[in-house]
Amino acid sequence: MKRTLLMVVLALTTFTMSAQEDSKLTLKVGAGFSSVVGSDADTKLNFAYKAGFAYDLSVSENFSIIPGIEFVTKGFKSDAVDGKISMSYLEVPIFAAYKIPVSDGMKLAIKAGPYVAYGLFGSEIEWYGGGKTKVFDKDGGYDRFDVGAIAGLSLEFEQFNIGLEYSRGLKKLDSNFSQFNQAFGVVFGYKF
Repeated sequence: MKRTLLMVVLALTTFTMSAQEDSKLTLKVGAGFSSVVGSDADTKLNFAYKAGFAYDLSVSENFSIIPGIEFVTKGFKSDAVDGKISMSYLEVPIFAAYKIPVSDGMKLAIKAGPYVAYGLFGSEIEWYGGGKTKVFDKDGGYDRFDVGAIAGLSLEFEQFNIGLEYSRGLKKLDSNFSQFNQAFGVVFGYKF
């Protein structure tokens, strides 16, 4: 899994270096909420945030491919555990974006695509029935590797943008339970 993530990052870097001149590096920060969904998910929302970089590769006047690399937090609150479960990932989203001019200097971007993520660290889980485990422990914890879909809307100004993003995991966190990551929030960007 580590090799796959490394290969994706290297491919994105190579692709980025050959981009057109009107493409821009963007610093992204965002905050919102995350939880777990699925038939085995009885959870409440948890605060989540993200920070990272994206590179807007203009394919045409209205269409772009936007790969990125981000540090994201996800997690949830549940009555089955004492407190909350937090998970921190290195995430690589790849958006396909269609940009609609709204006025001079402003565009509406509609974007969607896949993401892959690797769990870096997380909280310790203390079960109400007793026992503790680390969130990404191979003996009783969640799988470190996550893959899913991400979508969003944003308003782009000269060098700034603001938008909403929603991501949904497509891989079970644990093979024994039907639980998938989800997160949504507001994202701010600054183009260099």
